[in-house]
Amino acid sequence: MRRRYYLIKLFKNIFTPRSTETSTDSLFADWDLISYELLMDHFNVKEEATERGKNNAPATAASTPDDFHNSLVVRYQKLIATRVKEISSRFEGLETRADKAIESINFLNDAKTKFTNEIDIQLENYEPIITDANSRVRSLKEEVNEFKAKNNLTRDASYPDSKLWYYFLLFALLGFESFINGTLFASGSAQGIFGGWSIAVLISAVNVIFGFMVGAFWGKQAWSIHQPLKTIGIIGFLLWGAFTAVFNLSVGHIRSIYEEGNIGLDSNPWTEGFVNFLNNPIGLVDFTSWILVFIGILFAIIALYDGIRIDDKYPGYGSIVRKLKDIQAELHQEVDDLKESANELYDYYLNTGDEAIKKLGQDSVELREGHDFIKERVRNEYPKYCSYYSDNFRRLIGSYRNYNLEARSDEAPAYFKEEIPFNWDTDNRDDQLASLSSKIDSIGTKLSEQTNLWASNRKELEDIKISFLNKIRSYDSIS
Repeated sequence: MRRRYYLIKLFKNIFTPRSTETSTDSLFADWDLISYELLMDHFNVKEEATERGKNNAPATAASTPDDFHNSLVVRYQKLIATRVKEISSRFEGLETRADKAIESINFLNDAKTKFTNEIDIQLENYEPIITDANSRVRSLKEEVNEFKAKNNLTRDASYPDSKLWYYFLLFALLGFESFINGTLFASGSAQGIFGGWSIAVLISAVNVIFGFMVGAFWGKQAWSIHQPLKTIGIIGFLLWGAFTAVFNLSVGHIRSIYEEGNIGLDSNPWTEGFVNFLNNPIGLVDFTSWILVFIGILFAIIALYDGIRIDDKYPGYGSIVRKLKDIQAELHQEVDDLKESANELYDYYLNTGDEAIKKLGQDSVELREGHDFIKERVRNEYPKYCSYYSDNFRRLIGSYRNYNLEARSDEAPAYFKEEIPFNWDTDNRDDQLASLSSKIDSIGTKLSEQTNLWASNRKELEDIKISFLNKIRSYDSIS
């Protein structure tokens, strides 16, 4: 139990440490003038003096004051030092606030110049990037115009904003056909549905991927106005059609062999199926095999159309126009970023200026009030406070000596008869007060001037921004 008690006490002291402030510190926390009687009771002067006197302490031969005497002297010195520190802290606070007010005034004076300089720096940073993008846009525009003239094109390029849907459709076709083909092959495969799917994936890939590639690249040449390219494209479509028909009919024959189950150890259903196709291409008698053929051809046609539609049907037209659009978008983005940067700087200077004017009005009034308050404290309250406690602490020590003398049986030390000095620094702050007052008067005068000027400065800031935005429009070749 004892160990537990000490552990709890340890953690309590860690998380809620004791305050270092004593009861005496709390008593003298402000500028109150505590009565002599209350001080006597608080410091237990009579009890301490009587107890020490009964023990003939301090000794008759003592040449320096005892610890109780010294503790009162130290307390007085600490008391006066605390008040001096408080006055100094108030001065520092007013000086700091006055300096910040002057910074706000300087900000208002320099707002237009700094805003102009900062947007010019932004322009300097962005200009090489925008110039380069402009140059590439002009070059690609010339290329596009040459391409259109060379290929007799007067229409705009037609292509999707995103190719994601077309790639999704491609993979969907591949997966769906693989599933159907795998199901149809499963009945004749020794491995069942998984064996059927392994065959189906290969068949589907040939149908779908080959059809897509022909539509996207080879067959698209058929729309070219140039005869050699057009011929190549037409040949591509014809070969694709012939291959698709032959391939899917052969797959139908292969599937029939799987369905019949006449697969020996030395036989190859793929070879036998192709031989059967050569002997009788449309000789399929199994309805399911015909379904397999039609599904393969249908999905190949859809994949072909998907490949054609993924870009402009005229070969190369969509690619070059899309490249131009991308660079134009890059140019727009750079110019927009520069505009946004200018607008953000404008908002910053405008809002900060408005806030500075509002804050200066409050500062001017509160600084003057603070100055007058501290002036009263330095010139009247501080001398009165120091003098009051100097007399009271002198009386406390005088009372301590008297009570000590009454209680002791021998002679008191010689220093008991000496004067009890409790001096204090007048802490003259006239020069500091005058300097601070002058600074506050200057702030008030400049506030009045800035309040009248800021309305016109706000308009000039807006004019600078508009002029800058008009200037950078020349960098945007599209606008």
